[in-house]
Amino acid sequence: MIRPELDYYAVLNVPRDAPKEDITLSYRKLAIQLCPHRDPKYERDFVSILGPTHMQPLSLNRQWEYINMAYDVLGNDLHRAIYDRFGEAGLFQGIQLPNGYFPPYQYHGDHMKVYHDVFGSYSPYANIIDIVTNPPLLYSTLEHGIGVRTKDPPVEKIIYLELEEVFKGCTKLMHVWRQEFLDSKEERTEKRKKTLKLKIQPGTTPGTRFCFKEEGDRSPTKIPADIIFITADKPHPAFERSQHHNLVYTHNITLKDALVGFSFTIRTLDKRSIKVNISDVVNPDYIKVMPREGLPICENIPIAPDMRPAGVKKKKFGDLIIKFQVFSF
Repeated sequence: MIRPELDYYAVLNVPRDAPKEDITLSYRKLAIQLCPHRDPKYERDFVSILGPTHMQPLSLNRQWEYINMAYDVLGNDLHRAIYDRFGEAGLFQGIQLPNGYFPPYQYHGDHMKVYHDVFGSYSPYANIIDIVTNPPLLYSTLEHGIGVRTKDPPVEKIIYLELEEVFKGCTKLMHVWRQEFLDSKEERTEKRKKTLKLKIQPGTTPGTRFCFKEEGDRSPTKIPADIIFITADKPHPAFERSQHHNLVYTHNITLKDALVGFSFTIRTLDKRSIKVNISDVVNPDYIKVMPREGLPICENIPIAPDMRPAGVKKKKFGDLIIKFQVFSF
């Protein structure tokens, strides 16, 4: 990181313990001020809201960049939790969690995408137009009265995968507890278990997101939240993932082995035995690469074997990289 770390809370002008609603509200105010698509000639009859922000003397372009970066992190519960504990550097470098590794966060750089996700439009005037042409969805109940239905923020959960599950692919049944309606009038709810099915493709990489649209709590006053599962690798006793689809295996040897050669056997994730013969002198930087013995390379659109056209190559795999640790005993 070539610049000093940003204080995302200071950028959005909110305290560190601010609820998500306040963070979103502050972003909306700043985004309306700083949106580069505004045109002053259309605003002659309105009170100007283009006054200075708390981030001056930074340029408007830099302020626009920073508020979108900050909201992309603080508006996401998981990214915010990592940022709060490990700072911006930890967020960008990735974090070793107790049950696995969470991959580095990378800001996509599309500021208008963040704006669109919050406002539902790329136009800085869309809010006014939308209120006139599409009145907000209302609810009416005896308990809550009349109000506007808003959507709950996404609920994100990490799902830890064994490397064997990543290698073969699997189906995971995820049980979530949510509020569900008890009657057709949709006024009373109770906590019930909902089972969601995840299809894990062979070679699925850490950070893969599975989104279940509007599967969150039911409420007469809210639109259900999306439930998002994010994959992470569980630590494995023998292998470590590298560069998405390679596997790294470390083998302990004696000094004699390093000088005269040796052989050994590796038990693979699919329970095969690979015999490895080493006749070279093993120095500290020596590695042995076994091509196509790593993880499957995940395909975006998997093809069933019986539907695969003739002549199409079989599934591709990463490599197995063997490193050596020399002990003098």
